[in-house]
Amino acid sequence: MPGNTTAPQPRCEAAHLGDASPCEGSRDAVIVLDRHGDAAKACVHHGTRLYASLIDPRVRPGSVPGAAIEVYNRAQGASAFAWLDHHQLPNEDER
Repeated sequence: MPGNTTAPQPRCEAAHLGDASPCEGSRDAVIVLDRHGDAAKACVHHGTRLYASLIDPRVRPGSVPGAAIEVYNRAQGASAFAWLDHHQLPNEDER
């Protein structure tokens, strides 16, 4: 029998496949919307990263009071596509 191993925790909808960072708090703390109205439930960490990477994003409250303003404030100082090597940013049309 193997040692104490735990199954990886599922991540929020906003966590990019290329972003290995774990969620921070509830996976539905906020809802991040793109300019077309497509939405993703997000933890504060991945909500911030997604918000910072979108053009004309919006953030709505989710299950955690105050998390939407926290995501907005953090995103103001966050890099777009923070999980990528910034020498290989996607074209603006691909965002």
